[in-house]
Amino acid sequence: MKLKLLFICYLLFSVTANCQLLQKNIEFAQGHLIDANLAQINDGSNDVIIASNVQSTASPVPVLKRLEDDGTIVWSKTYDDPTLTNARIFDITNYFDLIFMTGSIDVGGVKKVFIAKIEAATGNLLDDRYYDIVNSNFNSTGFKVIISETDANGDNILDEGLLVTGFFGSCPNADPGCNLNIGFALRTDLNLNNIWVAEVDSFVSGANIDYDFVNGVIETSDGFVLTGSATGQGNTSTQAGVLAHKIDFEGQFIWDSSYIFGNSRDVSVDAYYDTTTDEVFILNNYSSIHHFGVTVLDNANGAINNTKSWYANESNNSLDFYGFSLVESLSSPGNLIIYGYRRGYFNGTNTDQTNIFVHEFDKATGNQVGTSYQYTLPYQEPMGGVYGFWSSQLPLIYYPDMALYDTSATTPTHYAVGYRNGDPANGSFSNIEFMNVDAQKMNACDNLILNFNTNTLGTINSIANVTSALASANETVMALDGTSVTLNEDSCSTQLSVRDQNKFNLEIYPNPASDYVYLNQNTDVNKILIRDITGKTVFETNVYNKNEGIFVGNLSKGVYFIRIRTSDNATGNLKLIKN
Repeated sequence: MKLKLLFICYLLFSVTANCQLLQKNIEFAQGHLIDANLAQINDGSNDVIIASNVQSTASPVPVLKRLEDDGTIVWSKTYDDPTLTNARIFDITNYFDLIFMTGSIDVGGVKKVFIAKIEAATGNLLDDRYYDIVNSNFNSTGFKVIISETDANGDNILDEGLLVTGFFGSCPNADPGCNLNIGFALRTDLNLNNIWVAEVDSFVSGANIDYDFVNGVIETSDGFVLTGSATGQGNTSTQAGVLAHKIDFEGQFIWDSSYIFGNSRDVSVDAYYDTTTDEVFILNNYSSIHHFGVTVLDNANGAINNTKSWYANESNNSLDFYGFSLVESLSSPGNLIIYGYRRGYFNGTNTDQTNIFVHEFDKATGNQVGTSYQYTLPYQEPMGGVYGFWSSQLPLIYYPDMALYDTSATTPTHYAVGYRNGDPANGSFSNIEFMNVDAQKMNACDNLILNFNTNTLGTINSIANVTSALASANETVMALDGTSVTLNEDSCSTQLSVRDQNKFNLEIYPNPASDYVYLNQNTDVNKILIRDITGKTVFETNVYNKNEGIFVGNLSKGVYFIRIRTSDNATGNLKLIKN
């Protein structure tokens, strides 16, 4: 009976033995769910909090959803201030039983960065503030919030608090054509009281375009490394360069290694700090190659390690793969994993946008490890959002935390958020897709196999004029209030799957088998994977020869599960008894 249940579990979810993989579709009947990001809740549960905004004919409204590790919704609430407008959330983080979110809200026609503190158990609002960066006339927006527990002033007492990064300037939204854009890093305590703010700026004489935005931050042993874009002088014009800028725990400048690589727009979007080597791995996107890359820097002085720094290109010359999140590997401490979105993928009928892809690489070489995947979902992004991903080739500045490493689970896993077209009967609103993957990067539903080539970063042009300095900020109490809302959930299924047109009708013979098994039809295969009942991969290939079959003579007696993907992306799972 146990074996039968395990087999059923595998067929339903294509998982390893613990049957933990899931893929849930989350729908809100009143508008598009956009700007999805997520964080782990570290209160003793394995729960995840997902943040997004509801985009409809009215102004955007933030919505939070707490989910158990099987995708069951614990609570979901929208947040609004009746005296203010256009509240929008861009990032969340967790500290034990507290959730912190940041974004922007309109105050008298001017956007202000805000921070809200929320009780993780109930979703109830505990405190919220908006901040005037430098002066009340400047617009500002927060894109990233992290927890910091460092001893910033050296008094042997941990200075628990937040660091929020974003930009401020004369325009309400991120716009390179604005006459003033400046990045910032805002430090507060856990009660949201302002401690300091540092502004990050660069200058190009005579330029009429300004790319100074800070979209992210990673904490190291002795400071914060900021990511985003900086304004630099390219070979022929002013353009966006990769921001790689470090400040200490009190906001003072340490080093800057910002640079230009491509011919149009470069941007750093996330970072990982390796405590063993004291190196910072920065995830970048380059518009000139339509792909992602990683730059490795010495945390002490910002020197770039050229032997470890690289950029990727897809082996079939497909374009527009952009990284968003950089997380630890599930399989090896020597690897890192990139989660991102593919801008467009033609599925045979429609061009789907914003499909999740995952890519694992060796930290020492940058080379691909194992198989990379794209998780196929039917989705076209709704137009009209000021931070829409694909209003241009790649997002200008907003790269939300779309993936996380669940460190509290018995079996390590990654969670990620993507998007799916909603049911036309419910308005065809954008839905959030919540999923996880195992150590082989397999998900519960549909995927495509990808392969990326690694290329040496090569020649870069340093941006020598990126500076930072302490500035001023004033805070004001807000009046956000949470309202419970109903969200609909569904798991991936035949009705939801893009695989409907590709019926899987392969079988294997003989079964049981001693030495070789064969497919009942002559078909092109691009993946065969055999796992034992513990979930361990015992055989893997990308080719199948009908005359040779699949050799299983070296396998021990028992039950195995074979996952097969054909060249037309039909996927199925078969049971093999080895005698």
